[in-house]
Amino acid sequence: MKGFSSFVRLLSEVGDILAPRRCALCGKRLMAGEDFLCLSCLSELPFTRYFGRKGNPVERLFWARIPVARANAYLFYFPESMVSRLFLSLKYGNRPHYGQALGAMMAAELSDTDFFDGVDAIVPVPLAQKRLRKRGYNQSEKLAEGISSVTHLPIFTRAVERVVANPTQTQLTRTERRENVADVFMLSRPELLAGKHLLLVDDILTTGSTLMACAEEMAKAGDVKISILTLGLAGKHGEGPELHPETINYGREAFVR
Repeated sequence: MKGFSSFVRLLSEVGDILAPRRCALCGKRLMAGEDFLCLSCLSELPFTRYFGRKGNPVERLFWARIPVARANAYLFYFPESMVSRLFLSLKYGNRPHYGQALGAMMAAELSDTDFFDGVDAIVPVPLAQKRLRKRGYNQSEKLAEGISSVTHLPIFTRAVERVVANPTQTQLTRTERRENVADVFMLSRPELLAGKHLLLVDDILTTGSTLMACAEEMAKAGDVKISILTLGLAGKHGEGPELHPETINYGREAFVR
């Protein structure tokens, strides 16, 4: 096996000479040991450094809207910035391995915290079949695969389906986003989710409308606990209400529209 590993490494090195790998952000040639980002670009990524702590800005986005056990985002997302290239390449540039690598990085950062304690499975936000066929993969599912490689949690990809390919939400207001995702998800395998703590995974969190709509549908399975993890956090979410989840009144039917 040692000889085989050396042979594989040699082939990789030869491949780098014949067709050098390039950093996804700066375009510089990658060195041995670097994956898709050079160490310089990796060190300059806009990490949130929330580390899954209670009351972080991601959790505060959902307080008083839906009950979420835990929530975290890995990077700040800034449109038209260098880091946005990473998200666009993952979503539209046929780079599924970016998602797997970034998902593993997210999970590794949280592995020494209690973020994954009690979580039973991962549910990536589903993609409509039309878009799935066009892109060839679901970027949220690739992130989930990376998370699973570290946590060894199973991934449920068929429990919830996206039955409507709703228009892009880029230019919509918060209210329009909420309306745009109404009834786009359908719970297809409730028996897989019932009674479980589920980690809902998506690429970018802006207003949370998509995640809330998906969480509401998942909750119909019954006795469901939901946590949320996203690669990016868009918008000005660094500040939020100084609230504590114990003081929030979610109402009689928090997950029902």
